Amino acid sequence: MESLFIKGTDVSPEVIFSPDDKKYMISGWSRPESPSKFYAPVMKWIGDNGEKMLDGAIVKFSIEYFNTPSARVLREILDQLETLHKKGIKINVNWYFEDESAKEEFEYEFAHGLTIPISFIEKS
Repeated sequence: MESLFIKGTDVSPEVIFSPDDKKYMISGWSRPESPSKFYAPVMKWIGDNGEKMLDGAIVKFSIEYFNTPSARVLREILDQLETLHKKGIKINVNWYFEDESAKEEFEYEFAHGLTIPISFIEKS
């Protein structure tokens, strides 16, 4: 099965979309110079493979920091997952957060209007 792996850097997160391992995760810092360009392979992967590979999956977001341009693109990714959810694909999102203010920011910035199941998990 087609996997997507992007190595994380000081400015961009690690991305693992591995159907063989049933691991779907975006983690680290997200402040690349061009978030649209950085996340384009992720959005393409979801568009090409989401219906068949993400049914029953948990997509994990463990973003330590994101800038405003990254926030827009991350919301677009969540919107893609929401579209799949509305088509009947059983997807869950786990959002890892460090403190209550980070959780509230996610709820305000990203989760507003989404019906996809989201679990909030505090990092220890």
